[in-house]
Amino acid sequence: MAVLDKNRILTLVEQGEIVFSPLLTLDQVGSVSIDLRVGNLALVVRASGLSHVDPAQYKKRKASNDEHAVEQSRRQKFERHEFMFQQRLLLHPGALTLVPTLEWVKLPLHIKGVVTARSSWAREGLQIATANFIDPGYSGIITLELANLGQIPIALYAGLRIAQISFYEMQARVPKKDSQFNLSFEPRMGDISAGDEAFIPDPKP
Repeated sequence: MAVLDKNRILTLVEQGEIVFSPLLTLDQVGSVSIDLRVGNLALVVRASGLSHVDPAQYKKRKASNDEHAVEQSRRQKFERHEFMFQQRLLLHPGALTLVPTLEWVKLPLHIKGVVTARSSWAREGLQIATANFIDPGYSGIITLELANLGQIPIALYAGLRIAQISFYEMQARVPKKDSQFNLSFEPRMGDISAGDEAFIPDPKP
């Protein structure tokens, strides 16, 4: 498995093998990565409304197939903020915020993506605790899970380059993996019970 260099990345983008849109400037393309920009939506995790996070509740909602309960849980857990370009979003110390990338990404079945923070932002206390690996065949925005590890708020603006994605070419194409986040247009809740239902107690009647 080899990391793609700038020439190979641009070739695959031109051929439509990798879709990365919009690519606003060629300055986004580094020697082995492409910079990712902040989108103009944020889901800020809040403490009110929930006493704790419990996989059993995810399992219960899934078993009941109650879309209203899922939406109610999302609203209890997140505050949704839309902010325009040049409008500030403050990320407070200890806060966790889900932010989409400005870019839509589509990978072929023989390319894997790896997302990391840009070091200049990491030195300001910004941690990108995103799912590091983007599976081959994935299509959608990339959700960046942002945390402020510093002691003062960090101001973010839509369009800022805070993360980067590198691409790795597999030796063979892999079967497309079903993902709960595939074809995402904005950040959304995951299901922390998925695949582990046998280890989670059933809800009491």
